[in-house]
Amino acid sequence: MSSESYQKGKWRADVGVEELASGKFQGFVMLVHEDGAANRQQALHRALGVLDTMDAALAEAKMLARHLLGNL
Repeated sequence: MSSESYQKGKWRADVGVEELASGKFQGFVMLVHEDGAANRQQALHRALGVLDTMDAALAEAKMLARHLLGNL
């Protein structure tokens, strides 16, 4: 489930939350670089925290997305 996106130049960070088998939640960021149709790169980054609520996991994923894009 992707819920929000951030953009920096040709980089996009799609943010989402996954519910784990334990019933807890973990945020993730799909970092995508698009430089033409044939030149697309992407990498999945998972937040470290496994949290009790979807909102907390989403907040952690948003922070991770801003951090990743800020370092580009």
